[in-house]
Amino acid sequence: MAAKQRTEFTVSVPHRPGELGKVFDALAKGKVNVLGVCGWGEGETAKVLIVADNEAKARKALSGSGFSFAEAPVVTVSGPSGQGTGAKISARLAGAGINIDHVYASTSGKGSGVIVLHVGDAAAALKALGGK
Repeated sequence: MAAKQRTEFTVSVPHRPGELGKVFDALAKGKVNVLGVCGWGEGETAKVLIVADNEAKARKALSGSGFSFAEAPVVTVSGPSGQGTGAKISARLAGAGINIDHVYASTSGKGSGVIVLHVGDAAAALKALGGK
């Protein structure tokens, strides 16, 4: 497992068809690779959480396309996926007294995957997971 601190972008868009595509299009035009994404609707607004491979490019692409967004530190853990991986990561954080505010992951079920952890203290989580 490789743990790393990254930036999570919370993008606010109207909750209607095509808006998510506009976010992805802006990132693609900015040559940004998305490592993790999560989203949901809240009435007339939708929230899209994005972790990108290059934060500076993502920031520039989102800003340049006029999107409203906020930034927060998160910890990503990448490595082999499989049964029990989430349990191991969660146990390490719990053992260090770190609460997880929200989490999302991407994996095909085989090979490698990435898990995104939003916690109160990213530096402490990184230390608990042995990352940089």
